[in-house]
Amino acid sequence: MQTMLIKKVTNPFFDEFFSENPVKNDIFVIELNGKFFFFESDNVIEMIKDFSPKEQEYVQRQLTLYVLQKRDINNCLEEIATDYVRRNYGTN
Repeated sequence: MQTMLIKKVTNPFFDEFFSENPVKNDIFVIELNGKFFFFESDNVIEMIKDFSPKEQEYVQRQLTLYVLQKRDINNCLEEIATDYVRRNYGTN
């Protein structure tokens, strides 16, 4: 049996961005439909790297906007985690 290796391709923007804009490793608690989801900033950053290219493009714009507005990057990461929870665990 032959095994295929899947190479994860990441957007170099994120490595550069987070090296230039370090974040403190906060914990976010997100409640949705009576369930609680816990995320650490570092985990959200790794999760972003696994997003589809279209999702990564959206996140890239969000992060860039936060920096231009001199807002806390951790707030942006919390919003990204909240969007992720709503998209994947919310009831429509």
